[in-house]
Amino acid sequence: MLKRTLLAAALFSVSAIAIASGGHGEKPQANPWTHFSLDNQIRAMPSGDATRGQDIHSQMMCNACHGEKGESPSRNYASLNGQPEAYTIKMMLDYRDGRRWENYHQAEIMVKISQALNDQQIADLASFYAQHKTQPWTYAQPLAAAEQAPTDKVVRKGDFERMLTPCASCHGAKGEGNGVVPALAGQVPEYFVRTMKAYQSGERHNDVQKGMSQFTHDLSDEEIQALAEYYAAMDRQ
Repeated sequence: MLKRTLLAAALFSVSAIAIASGGHGEKPQANPWTHFSLDNQIRAMPSGDATRGQDIHSQMMCNACHGEKGESPSRNYASLNGQPEAYTIKMMLDYRDGRRWENYHQAEIMVKISQALNDQQIADLASFYAQHKTQPWTYAQPLAAAEQAPTDKVVRKGDFERMLTPCASCHGAKGEGNGVVPALAGQVPEYFVRTMKAYQSGERHNDVQKGMSQFTHDLSDEEIQALAEYYAAMDRQ
């Protein structure tokens, strides 16, 4: 019991420092992922335990930003519920190892928290989020009727003339994600837009072989916003 209490106090302190302090610190040097290296890394990770993951979720104050079960209550933070285990693991490793190094406050918090966790704790968190299904985001609004058809076309058929792959071919017909590919159903639209813009500008480049960077290159701001609203309201049921 004492050991558990001390662990909770230590994790709380690390999390509080991460939130209070600014800047990333010194950037680690990590090689870009290849399909082979990423697959090997995911296979090498320990098996996660959702119960331990729930404890870490609370002790590290993840719930303050990402909600009780990973469903974000805020427009500023991503929803994590229903994310495939492999994706959450990759995300945390990318923050920890320097592949994700975006220059905004939320990313600074994630860098510090991920650097405080070991591989087992990361796997446990991933297991916890994966066991909770995605759901339409709390404040999602239906997509405007005029935007429904063209957005659905990009999602399900892509755009041959712009060489856009259908979103569903990687992220699933119901936005459920698969392996290291994230779920999009129920995602916070502001986070979705910020992510797409970061890939588009080159600020974020942790995608394997620049898959998302290439996809976002020719999308307009209006298309990105429509996709964000489309997925925010998506129900996987």
